[in-house]
Amino acid sequence: MKLLSTPLKATSYLTLLTLCWSPIHAESQDYYAESDFFGESPVVLTVSRMHKPLAESPASVTVIDRQMIKNSGARQISDIFFMVPGFIVGHNTYNGNKPVVAYQGLGTQFYQQFQILIDGRSVFLPLFGGVPWANLPLLLEDIERVEVTRGPNAVTYGANAFLATINIISRHAAEDTGLAVSYTHDLDHSSKTQDLYVRMGDQVGDLDWRITAGRDTDDGHELFHDSYATNKFNIRTDFLTAYNQFWTIQAGINETASNEGDGDANNIFRDEDSSGSYQNIKWELIDEQLSTTVKLTHTRQDVVDHFETPVLNTFLGIDPSLALPDFTGTVNYDRLSDRIDFEAYQNRALNEQFTLNYGLNLRKDVVKSFYVFHDFETYTMKTQRLFTSAEWKPLQGLTLDLGLTYEDSDFTDRDLSHRLSLIQQLGNHHLRLVTSTANRNPVLWELIGNTQFDIDVPGGITLLIPVWKGNNQLLPEHIKSTEIGLFSHFMERQISMDLRVFTYEITDQARITRSPIPPSTDPNTFYQGASFRTFDNTAFSEVDGIELSVNFSPKHKRYRIYGGASATNAVSNDVQHNNSFPDDTLFVGGHFDITPRHQVSSNLYTVSAFKMRDAPIAIDRYNRIDLRYQFTIDPKSSTRLELIGKNLQDDYDDYGLGRKQESSYLM
Repeated sequence: MKLLSTPLKATSYLTLLTLCWSPIHAESQDYYAESDFFGESPVVLTVSRMHKPLAESPASVTVIDRQMIKNSGARQISDIFFMVPGFIVGHNTYNGNKPVVAYQGLGTQFYQQFQILIDGRSVFLPLFGGVPWANLPLLLEDIERVEVTRGPNAVTYGANAFLATINIISRHAAEDTGLAVSYTHDLDHSSKTQDLYVRMGDQVGDLDWRITAGRDTDDGHELFHDSYATNKFNIRTDFLTAYNQFWTIQAGINETASNEGDGDANNIFRDEDSSGSYQNIKWELIDEQLSTTVKLTHTRQDVVDHFETPVLNTFLGIDPSLALPDFTGTVNYDRLSDRIDFEAYQNRALNEQFTLNYGLNLRKDVVKSFYVFHDFETYTMKTQRLFTSAEWKPLQGLTLDLGLTYEDSDFTDRDLSHRLSLIQQLGNHHLRLVTSTANRNPVLWELIGNTQFDIDVPGGITLLIPVWKGNNQLLPEHIKSTEIGLFSHFMERQISMDLRVFTYEITDQARITRSPIPPSTDPNTFYQGASFRTFDNTAFSEVDGIELSVNFSPKHKRYRIYGGASATNAVSNDVQHNNSFPDDTLFVGGHFDITPRHQVSSNLYTVSAFKMRDAPIAIDRYNRIDLRYQFTIDPKSSTRLELIGKNLQDDYDDYGLGRKQESSYLM
């Protein structure tokens, strides 16, 4: 069990971690996922829906296993992505309580360049794009591993699996029997950081079940209005109904109350209430030559955030000498996203040389947002996708993998994407050549958005200020990618290394432009002759780069060292796009067992200068060092105490806001 605090505090402080025990099954112990992924038969699941050795994966994959998550001392899910080559983690434009995760570049508050999955269920938001990292109905302690496909993967997960795909895989219910409690309390009584995690699980015949609940509270940075409190509840059951049939049923809910606003007249200090929920049911039939999977999921996010502005005359730049009446406004950020997703696929081994995967996905998104559409209507988008991939081994040590997907949606044209991988084994090395294409479909805000602000003046008149207009002619962004990879292992697989050299080109890339507001005789149209923002497809980017991942895990398991690095060279005709790519990133982490009861771990992360696309200024290179010490009080019950130091070097800004991430100390 761990006890963490936030690096957003302006002062250093201590927190106390207390209890973690399993009275139902006292012999329960941590499950080390790296034994699966860096042992004699490392296997990944996400890339092509086939269980493949990591060395034979048709794309570059980073696996963040349970031990790495524990070693990192992470408190939020977003924090673990520092461990992926080329990934950037920051905190968004308005406050520090909503993280942003980006890959290589193009970072923005609503990052749209990769697909995010939890147990194969997409949590990508159809309204703005991106993912609500702070509001995911998932607890960090329930994660078994994370598989990150670096590169396009539209052939498996459709449009928006563009630059990368993240699949967060939770633990099987059978792995968490007993009772576990984790409690975090900030000993600095001037703040209110408290985290509580409770888990209970057991087995009844062939049914395994787990219930987890948690509450995270944090008052954030003392200089900003960014505190939050989150409650989460999850349940999972895994049931064996026959010798080869498996059912998994999952459900969860979260509720978050967070501070919003920067104090401006159009962005006052206020509270935002958001809730999310999901239900997931999966059936699997596994035979020697054929496996079938059927899934039905439902995901919902509801945000309540609306307010009346104070007098806007000064904010609008109105000369006080004109003696105009007071202007006030209504701002409504309420929004709803509701998704139903059905998926069915099969893996069929035709013979020892040829394996086929095929399936379909049907998705229905329903969204509602006055801010985006300037009405209270609901909008529906349906998407249909057929996909297939084939693995052929014509010669010993040679693997050919071909994947195709056909996708159609209500707002985009039909699309065909592909990936072709050729993998040649050369002793302890696997040489990989991959070429692939993918699309990023525009989100509804980009296509049909109609953002306007209502300004109320005496006399019952409401004036409209157009701010954003969607472009219903906007095309999907298109990427063509080529990479050469080399996966190697040494010392009887105690050392593994993955090297990726890549180049890709993005065409029809969306960028923000300004268009004049057409003249109007409507007296309710304000600011005649001004302009509003929209998107067009006039940008393009070319990116070359190299990435390296290394893992050293000796058989005695007393220590482990892992890390990754990336270097990119991006050229774009759009300045914001071009400046959003850092030249390099570096991560090194690991742990050392001093004695069976004493363990230390450390992480180093550095990223060169870059600028988020929606940030006001660029940020300089920054370094971050975290240290963690663990003392196991009682090995049988897994009761342990941790001391964690976050960001032990200089304070840094991770978004270009002048909001410094400072040191914190936790126990």
